[in-house]
Amino acid sequence: MALTFDRALLGREFDRTEYGPIAEGEILEFARSLGERRPLYVDPVAARQGPFNGLVAMPAFCLRFRSRRFYPTDMPVLSRSGFDAGKDVEFGVPIRPGDMVTVSAVVKDLYEKTGRSGPMVIVVIRFVLLNQRSETVAIIDNRFIHRETAAPSAHG
Repeated sequence: MALTFDRALLGREFDRTEYGPIAEGEILEFARSLGERRPLYVDPVAARQGPFNGLVAMPAFCLRFRSRRFYPTDMPVLSRSGFDAGKDVEFGVPIRPGDMVTVSAVVKDLYEKTGRSGPMVIVVIRFVLLNQRSETVAIIDNRFIHRETAAPSAHG
């Protein structure tokens, strides 16, 4: 699966997407759908007495945000056989009602590897989420694995 690509792809922003303002209801719905009961995440009145002086989104709320484009338009064509191989998340400041969230996307890494099932290409896309105050909400490194699909055999 010889992979040839321009190393200039690495670290270059290929998309920027803005979300918001984030509604209080979105934050409450997310927390309640996960069964959360801590007032900080589900009770706007009680949350005013908490460490953030108001309601905040659960840390995992940041995983809802993506860029519009999956990969850069000038990235090599990878096989259609692929899957999400996990995420590394570094949490920053919490998201609050009214916040705007900007997601920038870059190709952090792109490499080949041979596994038990054969050759594969791993693509790491980094999403950096900032709020309207330029504070980091989260940095998410999302890994995708693409495997070369075998040609159908003559025997069916």
